[in-house]
Amino acid sequence: MKIINIPIEPLEERYSIQWDKWFKEQFAENKLNVQTVYGTKTKGKIIHGSFLDVLETNLYKTSQLQKIIKILHEYDNKEPLVLFFHDLWFPGLANIAYIRDGMHLKNLYICGCLHAGSYDPYDFLNKQQMTPWAHLLEESMFEIVDMIFVATYFHAEMLHKRRKVPNSIIHVTGFPLYPDFVQQTTKEGIILFPHRLDSEKQPDLFDALKQMSFPYSLHWTWIKTKDVAKTKEEYYTLLNKSRFAISFALQETWGIAMQEAVLCGCFPIVPRRLSYPELYIDPFLYDSVGEILSMIDKFWNDPPLEELRLQQKSILNNGAKAIPHIINLIKTLQ
Repeated sequence: MKIINIPIEPLEERYSIQWDKWFKEQFAENKLNVQTVYGTKTKGKIIHGSFLDVLETNLYKTSQLQKIIKILHEYDNKEPLVLFFHDLWFPGLANIAYIRDGMHLKNLYICGCLHAGSYDPYDFLNKQQMTPWAHLLEESMFEIVDMIFVATYFHAEMLHKRRKVPNSIIHVTGFPLYPDFVQQTTKEGIILFPHRLDSEKQPDLFDALKQMSFPYSLHWTWIKTKDVAKTKEEYYTLLNKSRFAISFALQETWGIAMQEAVLCGCFPIVPRRLSYPELYIDPFLYDSVGEILSMIDKFWNDPPLEELRLQQKSILNNGAKAIPHIINLIKTLQ
């Protein structure tokens, strides 16, 4: 078996650079035959779009597609060849399926990680009114691929409910995450909003809560990471010295920012919805925004350190298992 490893474009704002490193390390540890396909160099910034840059991600992925097709030119169909996409929402899947089926490449398999899509009402595709065509494209994608890897059962269930996708191809693997960004620093009275400043993350509620926080605010500093952290290093430095991290998210199939904050020692405060109840223990879940200030005050005066350690252990276990789980599933494609 040979694996063609197809990363997301390197973006400091996202986890794509870390994933590239972690996957290659795990592939090497498992002594797998892997070829990594990178795309054309991009600016590495998100100017147009939200999670990825609309223009840059298509430039990068289409240049990867050209390299994949060149690999298929040399492929003799004798041993299994697995195309593994770090982002399964890939513009060239139909081209690859056309080649696979047109040439009867029975040993060619397509799989990858799915992060979001138009089936999520708060996703960028929906916000930009792309759903009329995007949902058809997604259902075509789901007919093409052999395996879909998602981080949570919440995400899997949303797929089942809103798209025609065979149950047998969806696999809940967890989300790759290793704590190489954790630092031992002195904690300060900082309350963080660690998310993107997009409407589905509801940063306005963070601002409103800050205004309501007197007299608590005498001890606390309220910060949105996107307002002050210009680099990944600055972002992690801020996480490591902060005491609390809050989410108001309306869209969350995993929640990388909150998970990173917890590993850096922040007490998480998250809504009892989306993927959060699956990932967080009860003391850190709220039912209404009105509970948050009293939760912060309680955690400030009586820090739930044992609960935080349990939460960190859970995140570490899930993060460490994800890539090995994906690799073991890929190995079955033959």
